[in-house]
Formats: sequence, structure tokens, C-alpha cells
Amino acid sequence: MSHLFALLLAAFAWAPPAQAVPAHANPAQVASIKAGHHDCPHCVLAGADLSNTCVKKGDLTGADFDRADLTLMCMSYANFTNASFRDTNLSGANLAHSDLDGADFTGANLTITSFKGTDLRKAKGLTQAQLDTACGDKKTVAPAGLKVPVCS
Repeated sequence: MSHLFALLLAAFAWAPPAQAVPAHANPAQVASIKAGHHDCPHCVLAGADLSNTCVKKGDLTGADFDRADLTLMCMSYANFTNASFRDTNLSGANLAHSDLDGADFTGANLTITSFKGTDLRKAKGLTQAQLDTACGDKKTVAPAGLKVPVCS
């Protein structure tokens, strides 16, 4: 129980690294996602607060989520091919069964992020330290040399 509590504290204490470039989310695209539209290929959502929103089964190919807050976001079964999640807070997000080929997770917070049934072999920027705070299942495929703990 104390391990879970520590992960929760880390998730909510996390802040993205200071950036020289300000967030540049497209307000209309952010509003579209918040309105429940799940398809937004190549959207610019950098720096946006999309916590507690849902894009389940959506097409977000090539979307830019850099430095965004995606806490508790429902993202399962969606297409995030070549999306960028650099320095993004994905705490508690559900990426189960999503397509993450070419997605960049450099510096992302993956605390309690679910990768159940997800193939991460072609994802970029993942470290063992990040994956140690996330979880998957027996169908989750980690990149070479890395492992994903099983969700409890």
C-alpha cells in the first residue's frame, strides 16, 4: 500500500521541466477534444490541460502533446502513431491496446499509466525508470532490454 501511495504522491508532485519555448496548443483543437471528439490527427495540443478527457478509439496520429497534462486521460484503443508526449504528464492515463509506433515519451511522467495489451517496441524515449512506475499485462510488449511491471 505504501508503494502505491508513494507513486500517487510522485504523480501529483511531478512538473514538466522548464522550457524555453512556451506551450502552443491550438485552442480550437483543444476545445474539440474536450467536447468529446476523438479524432484529431496531427493536432497541436502542446501544453494543454486534457486531464480527465477521453479519446478512446480515436485517431491522433502525429499529434503534439508535448508538456501537456493528460492525467487520468482515457486513451485506450487509439492511434498515436508518431505522436509526441515529450515532458508530458500521463499519470494514471489508460493507453491500453493503443498504437504507439514512433510515439516519443522522452521525459514523460508515466506514473500508474496503463499499457495493457500495448506493443511498445517502436515507441521512443522510454526508460526503465519510467516503465517502473507504469504497468501492463502479459500481452504488453516492452522495447528491447526493458520490462513493464504487471498491473496489480
